[in-house]
Amino acid sequence: MPIKYVRFNYFEPQLVPADQLLRAELMEDNEDVDNLRDIPHYRWDMAPMLDYLMTNHEFTTDFALGDEYAEIEPRSYRYDERGDTYDFQLSKLRESNIPSKKRFHTIKEDILLDQDEFIGEFVSILYDNHLGAVALQSNLYGLSVKQTEIFLTNVRADFLAAIGEEEGDTPMHVKLAPLVDTLQLERAAQADYYKKIRIKGSDVMGTALLTGDNLLSEASEMLDRVNGVNFDITLSLGRVERTASLDNDAVRQVVEMFEELPVRAKPKIEITAMQNEEAQTETINLLEPRMTDRISVNVAPRTTIAHEHLTDEFREQAFNHRRNDIMRVLRPVQG
Repeated sequence: MPIKYVRFNYFEPQLVPADQLLRAELMEDNEDVDNLRDIPHYRWDMAPMLDYLMTNHEFTTDFALGDEYAEIEPRSYRYDERGDTYDFQLSKLRESNIPSKKRFHTIKEDILLDQDEFIGEFVSILYDNHLGAVALQSNLYGLSVKQTEIFLTNVRADFLAAIGEEEGDTPMHVKLAPLVDTLQLERAAQADYYKKIRIKGSDVMGTALLTGDNLLSEASEMLDRVNGVNFDITLSLGRVERTASLDNDAVRQVVEMFEELPVRAKPKIEITAMQNEEAQTETINLLEPRMTDRISVNVAPRTTIAHEHLTDEFREQAFNHRRNDIMRVLRPVQG
């Protein structure tokens, strides 16, 4: 039976003032600053809303997201009392770029949709009520993180209206803040095999990088020689055996130098590596090493993975073992 790999990324669900979030995002698009971390944020307890949705089936959650739509898949809510976790599934509905049906040696056949029919793409969400953390399935065709934030903001607003609770003078926006685990820097430095390294930076980092004899200093010197402003360098292997690797010492030297650089001088570095020959290949962003897990699921041909099966496999293969890391990473916030 074919194996499908599914990735889940970890977040802390937060509430942030909508006006300040918009202002910070506009500034971040135009300036080299990190304004998002300066916004007041409050940990969002999702349990009251999920409890309400689980028992009030007439409550609708369909919202337009640009040219697409989204809703919580009906009756997908589950609560696990033993682990104090909720899980549910989000549907993305689209009516464009519709695929066709095809048989060998015959002309393709259009899939005709009724006015109330769409193509559905799905992502699963697990919410740990005890830890206050969310695990969100990554699906190229499903809702993005940004779309999920907008959708949850709308659902929360309707939920508050349904229970007669006022938002207050300042509307709040749902923000999924990635869980960043700096211990992944150690994993990057201790890997046995390095498959690829990508370094992105700018001239403002130049003086800090011009020390020693390594990949970072060479990139900075090259930028200076050609009067460049930005550099984007990727070093990778071609088609080679599984245990082939870039020079271990050179890559580890980059990791060590990266840790010693001041914050504003740190370039964006992504390292694709294997911890050992039995492990899966993983990519670690040194600037923001986000917490993530990948699981494997058996999928029969011509079938889709049921939400219940996927989240059960995720709990068993990854989440139950990850909870100590989540407790270590999550820091108290306002509220």
